[in-house]
Amino acid sequence: MIAGTGLAALSLALPGHKTWRDAGSDAPEFVLRALEIEPEEARRIANLELPPLSK
Repeated sequence: MIAGTGLAALSLALPGHKTWRDAGSDAPEFVLRALEIEPEEARRIANLELPPLSK
């Protein structure tokens, strides 16, 4: 399910149908919704700011 969601996000972002930012937050939101997380909570979690990558 997760791999398919990632592929679907890529297939929308690559040709420009969605921005990378939108596709990158929609995909985890869809996965969370599939895991029966409430829609508002799934959207909140999917749009959280990620911590910076450490070197």
